[in-house]
Amino acid sequence: MLLKNKSIIISLILALIIGGATYYYFAIYNSVRDVFVASTYKGFPTAPSLFSGADLVVIGTPIKDFKDRKLHLWKLPNGGIMDIATYTELKVEKVLKGPKEDAVDLTVFEPIGVYQTFEGKRRMAYEGYTEMKKDSKYLIFLGKNAYGQYSVINMQAGKFNLDGTDPDDTKGSSIKSGIFADLKSKYSQEIFTQSF
Repeated sequence: MLLKNKSIIISLILALIIGGATYYYFAIYNSVRDVFVASTYKGFPTAPSLFSGADLVVIGTPIKDFKDRKLHLWKLPNGGIMDIATYTELKVEKVLKGPKEDAVDLTVFEPIGVYQTFEGKRRMAYEGYTEMKKDSKYLIFLGKNAYGQYSVINMQAGKFNLDGTDPDDTKGSSIKSGIFADLKSKYSQEIFTQSF
């Protein structure tokens, strides 16, 4: 009888441990919490200034899901995050400005990333930026850094979903919608004459 009671108690303890670990893994460890970070960057409030300020302007499509892209994470010695970005590989359909040879096998930095902590995953985004979605078509304004790498400029108002497949892309300030309307009116021949 005593042996049977010990077996029941051990079984209950194991069930509690397994249940707690399962809860932690699915409800906490794999949860995603958004962290929005302010950033200092050069903003472009109009379509002409954005087009002029970009080193490379392309129409392209990300070829990988966000979770499958490479993360750039720079941590401070105390564990704090100094910088975060995601490397996004693009299939470029058209180059509107800049060297065409730079658009071959183009990988760009997006000012957003997801990293794991014990309290769950954190999605850190600069200025409310939302990631480009796989197989969605975008007009993207890029700047080149000192290492020859391109990154999205103007934060959320530096990329524009052209095929209506990314509902998150419309998030952002009224500046973004104003720039997009301006792009349609001023650059419709170059940008919007493709069969989307």
